[in-house]
Amino acid sequence: MSTTRRVRRGAAVLAAAVLVGVAGCSGGDAADEVDLTEYESTDLTAPPIDLDSTDEDRSDEYFFVGPKSRETGTWSGRLIIDEAGEPVWIQEDDEAQKDDEPTAGWDMRVQEYEGEKVLTWWEGIVDTPLAEGEVVVVDDSYEEVARVGMGNDLPHRMVDLHETTITDEGTMLLLAYVPQQTDLTEVGGESDGWVWDGVVQEVDIETGEVLLDWSSLDHIPVTDSEREFEDDAGTEDKPYDYFHGNSVSVDDDGSLLVDARNTHAFYSVDRESGDVNWTLGGKSSDFEAADDLYFAWQHDVERAPDGTITLFDNQSSPTLGDSSRGMRIDVDTDDMTAEIVDEFLPPVPRIAANQGSFQELEDGRIVIGWGALPSFTEYSADGEVLRDGTVGADSNYRAYLSEWEATPNEPPAADMKTEDEQTTVYASWNGATEVAQWRVLGGPDAGARTELAMVERAGFETAIPLPEDADNVVVEALDEDGEVLASTTAE
Repeated sequence: MSTTRRVRRGAAVLAAAVLVGVAGCSGGDAADEVDLTEYESTDLTAPPIDLDSTDEDRSDEYFFVGPKSRETGTWSGRLIIDEAGEPVWIQEDDEAQKDDEPTAGWDMRVQEYEGEKVLTWWEGIVDTPLAEGEVVVVDDSYEEVARVGMGNDLPHRMVDLHETTITDEGTMLLLAYVPQQTDLTEVGGESDGWVWDGVVQEVDIETGEVLLDWSSLDHIPVTDSEREFEDDAGTEDKPYDYFHGNSVSVDDDGSLLVDARNTHAFYSVDRESGDVNWTLGGKSSDFEAADDLYFAWQHDVERAPDGTITLFDNQSSPTLGDSSRGMRIDVDTDDMTAEIVDEFLPPVPRIAANQGSFQELEDGRIVIGWGALPSFTEYSADGEVLRDGTVGADSNYRAYLSEWEATPNEPPAADMKTEDEQTTVYASWNGATEVAQWRVLGGPDAGARTELAMVERAGFETAIPLPEDADNVVVEALDEDGEVLASTTAE
């Protein structure tokens, strides 16, 4: 039986709740109170999850989110959520590393590496816009496969939190924010001013070899920035965040699509030379676009299977439009024209001041993550809202919907309690997706156990009534065919 623990936001900021947010990656507004779910079989907790139901069977699909409460300290971590809105896997952010800095995880999703599905996320220390960490890759037993970092002259753990994409070639696309000196006189700064240079690297996961090392300063002038140049900006202590790269993906011609929030533009970059093939949006766009094609402070630019380009259009912050939205753009690189094809508006008014994502599934469904607002929405291919969900946190960087089958190497957890002459065993298995039933065995000794109960799995944790005199109890996790996946003892 799970219970709830009410946490008043702001009453005590947890060590895992990192850091001061600034424009680009800070959290959203918080409610006054959040009821965290606590469990009997494990010390893990989970934030409240509100997810619309659907008549369709979605038992093989899960939402992957990384709720963050960096400002209020309510709950931060990573969640895999099933169709009933129940956690399947809970990983809370570490409270502190040996250097006493809290560790956060971002951009958790299912990807493919060496022909197998893997789960990936960025893990590190955040002090926006600077983030220092690496990308974790685990297999379907949650065992670590790799940790990927920057290369060449950059420290391994200088990977920025925004991008973790694995390519078909077994490489990973990474971003870094690197302080560099440059002439800022044209934007109101000093001739020897400082900026955050947007660095893109393509790194071989197995060997660490850097195949591409791209610098925004080499290609994109600081005068293209839409970010206000504040009076104290452009110094070594406060570099001007003129670019703010936040996504990199492989285009259908093999080049890279690099998105920059603070220029209101994205770029086609040659994967070998690093040359910019074309720019869409912002002050230096190469395209003739209709008046209604305008995006601002955007995130997550990708080429869709139908040849269009999708993105999450924040329209904030500062707020410029009526709503954040998902956007699909038809880009003609022969005639150099671009027009909006479709937009995906939230089911209720939402302006995401930062963060956000756009995912298109193989069947055409769309999943929008609302970033600074910790909500996510699933749409049909023609834009009908199918499900909407919200996690009790300040924000959620990206949201994904994917199939995932996992059997952890760690055993299930079980705890037995007797209250008011009723004995109950509580069973859970963090991360296991294939558990259909729980069977409980017991007896006078380990060699004489018989079946005491068998019940259907009921959420992250299942409460199983037992005889009051139950002894030598073993709990077995069964799959849909009744095969034993794993077992554990209950005390």
